[in-house]
Amino acid sequence: MRKRARILITMIAVAAASCGIPRDPEGTLARVQGGVVRVGVVHNPPWASLPASGEASGVEPGLVRLLAAELGARVEWVPGGESELLSALEHHSLDLVIGGLSALSPWKPKLGFSRPYYTDTLAVAGVPAKHSLRGVRVGVEPDRGGAAALQSRGARWVPVADLGAFPGPVAAPVWRLERLGRGAGEVLSQEKRVFAVPPGENGWLTRVERFLHARRDSIPAMLRAEGR
Repeated sequence: MRKRARILITMIAVAAASCGIPRDPEGTLARVQGGVVRVGVVHNPPWASLPASGEASGVEPGLVRLLAAELGARVEWVPGGESELLSALEHHSLDLVIGGLSALSPWKPKLGFSRPYYTDTLAVAGVPAKHSLRGVRVGVEPDRGGAAALQSRGARWVPVADLGAFPGPVAAPVWRLERLGRGAGEVLSQEKRVFAVPPGENGWLTRVERFLHARRDSIPAMLRAEGR
């Protein structure tokens, strides 16, 4: 009986190996190992940015460099808009797209999205959790978002250039509030961040997911270091 069990286990292992589970129909993981990773970069600081001349910067390019180092690969950065880059990814012209992508993107059914590696939380500092914001003046940086969420809560949002100098409650991502030394209170919204890979490349997707999972605890510190 034990011999039969061992034989059965061996047969299953061989079958799984022959099926290549998880596998890449286009061989992405095998190609990038020791080769080149083509990475589309959506301009979305502090997650990612890529100037016309220069290197990509931000939290996610930093992560990609670490991943490439593990693979013994070189990174080829490709700038572009989100739809443009994700379309190129769909047609396997790129190996990865980064830039603070949302797990709720309408592109998700067409591509390989990693499991969320970070939950970006927009909150208000200076107001207790579950406290009414109706009529409360809240400072917010226009380019950080949050105005719509504040307005829906009845708050009077005030655009400010420097949150640290605003004399009242302020709304910003939690990592930004921590950088300012402000404790987060009422949560306005949450958005899960992901990386995108070409459709069907499950071996490559699994490798990316394992890498992100192993570094999830370092993301808040990276955001505080990158974010202004």
